[in-house]
Amino acid sequence: MAKEALVIGASGMLIEVSRWLARQGYQVTVLGRDPVKLRSVRDGSTHPESFHMLPQDYHQTESLREAMAELVEKRGPMDVVVAWIHSTAPHALYVIVEELSCPEKHWQLLHVCGSGAWRNPPIEPTSEVCIYRRVVLGFTCTGEHSRWLTNDEIAVGVIDALQATERQIIVGQVEPWEKRPTY
Repeated sequence: MAKEALVIGASGMLIEVSRWLARQGYQVTVLGRDPVKLRSVRDGSTHPESFHMLPQDYHQTESLREAMAELVEKRGPMDVVVAWIHSTAPHALYVIVEELSCPEKHWQLLHVCGSGAWRNPPIEPTSEVCIYRRVVLGFTCTGEHSRWLTNDEIAVGVIDALQATERQIIVGQVEPWEKRPTY
């Protein structure tokens, strides 16, 4: 039986994470609003047959709940979920955890968060079968200049986190906080 992964935010900075999961033998469901962008994740992969598109706006709580229930029905329980969800959808992560925990199989949630999660960590959704881990995306400094991480740096950090066991991973740096980019 194939391992199952769900990547939320796959058509942006997590493109290479999605493709890496496919290379590791996962069947990868990518969730996002834009079907064209989702297909580009698949089409640029060396394993396009491993991808499943799930066009869905995670801001739409009830349709997200239905989509997660249908996903479990069609694909079975997930093994790993990588989720980049904006704070503009405060219920999305909880709906995902609730619906994906129904099969009562242990699974891993890698919650990708912006640098603000370093200072104000989001409340962790609870489930007896969900192993919650957080990835905080920081920044990088060179001398007096700082910049946000590139998509490639983010992908490498998230892939490293998928292979680690720590409950919280920081990609880049979050200190000194006052050096973080403001643009």
